Amino acid sequence: MVSLITFARVMNDAMEHLSYYKQLVADLKITDPANAEQLEEEVRIIIHKLKFIPIESRPLVELVYPKTENQPDQRYLEELLDLAGAQVNPLIHVPEHISILIFVEKSPEFLSRLPEIIAKDYQDYQAVKNNQVFVLTKHPFAHLPSDYLIDSEILAEIIQSKYFIFGHEGNHWFKFDLQA
Repeated sequence: MVSLITFARVMNDAMEHLSYYKQLVADLKITDPANAEQLEEEVRIIIHKLKFIPIESRPLVELVYPKTENQPDQRYLEELLDLAGAQVNPLIHVPEHISILIFVEKSPEFLSRLPEIIAKDYQDYQAVKNNQVFVLTKHPFAHLPSDYLIDSEILAEIIQSKYFIFGHEGNHWFKFDLQA
């Protein structure tokens, strides 16, 4: 039986590498303690649900931003992906290992071009072969610390859909069905 102390230690270890999260919580404890407490609770729930999934069993995910868009901080994005249940490993970041492909795009016109883009640049991706392509429409995404929780939830719904339903599908993201 796992003791409460052991469980707390496991949770703290899992949260140790979340530097953006820790800074956000520290800032919120000063400016908005109730919101800090809610953020801590929600992140603990996500971590708790994912703690039994080994890193090697987590999917590799690639997010594709428009070239014209301001790119988010890469370390911040990696933290969100890690929290949401993705495997963050740049050493094996090759098309045949990418099992989830997410296009971050707010423009409705983009959808008409997406099949062509996929055929031209992403046809070798495991995600394309397995029909695991998604479009994330929330704007901005992964740019605002105040959106840390919602951005994490969106990614968790996509990456670990068996474990998370936050209600963002259809509002902030959708699956792009390649086999329709």
